[in-house]
Amino acid sequence: MKSERILTAIIAVCGFILLIYACNFEAPISYDPVGPKAFPILLMGLITASAIYLTVRPAMMFEPVELGWTKHLIGKLVLCTLALSLYALCFEWLGFIAATLLMTIVVGKLFNGKTVPVVITGLVLSMSTYYLFDRVLDVPLPLGFLG
Repeated sequence: MKSERILTAIIAVCGFILLIYACNFEAPISYDPVGPKAFPILLMGLITASAIYLTVRPAMMFEPVELGWTKHLIGKLVLCTLALSLYALCFEWLGFIAATLLMTIVVGKLFNGKTVPVVITGLVLSMSTYYLFDRVLDVPLPLGFLG
């Protein structure tokens, strides 16, 4: 229970900082009447409010969960954090499809996935989300060495 409250307090502080940042955001172009800053403000406001509620809610409103912090679990969390950090660093250089494919494979293997289904899922996920962003939502994504 204590670790849940600590985590949600950290999320609340980070969300509040990002909410302040989102309120000061000014985009060089505005393509709709509300502007591009409404979505981040709404999202960070909801995340911050939810995290504050989860931090201060009475203990009788939930059952305590034993997280079972083991060396194995902490190692997987560290590897997952490392994989997501490398994904952010290599995103432009490798391109969206290759970086997402590699990140999906690494995270899938961390959760004990079988190799063939993890690779197939990574291919489908990376290619379908690229198509969705590039063609449907008209958001250009880097192709990296594929482009």
